[in-house]
Amino acid sequence: MTEDNQTDALKNEAAALADDVKLKAKEVKLEGEKLADDAKHKLEELKLDAEKSLNDAKHEHADTAASSKEKLHHLKEEAGHKLDEAKLKASELKHQAAEKFDSLKAQASEKLDELKKKASDTLHKLKKDDPET
Repeated sequence: MTEDNQTDALKNEAAALADDVKLKAKEVKLEGEKLADDAKHKLEELKLDAEKSLNDAKHEHADTAASSKEKLHHLKEEAGHKLDEAKLKASELKHQAAEKFDSLKAQASEKLDELKKKASDTLHKLKKDDPET
């Protein structure tokens, strides 16, 4: 084989290797683009999932806040009703106590009047029985 043939053979081999390298480079480039697209797609999915989670958390917080406000309102109403019931019961007890007091006062007045009458009768009887008068 002559030098020209060897040179031509090397040139052909170099050209073939260059073509192989170019093809490999294109394959790597396509593979890289595919990986980049996959990464972008995955990133978009993660971003969407994060937005969904944030949105769910906002709604859950809003629901919890609304539920808490509703419970607080309910408890305030319940406390108001219980306070009204307590006021009513206190009023009833006050009225009963006033009636009982008036009744006892009347009984005491009657007893006092009876005692006064007995004392007066006894005093009159003593005066009648007393010979000095």
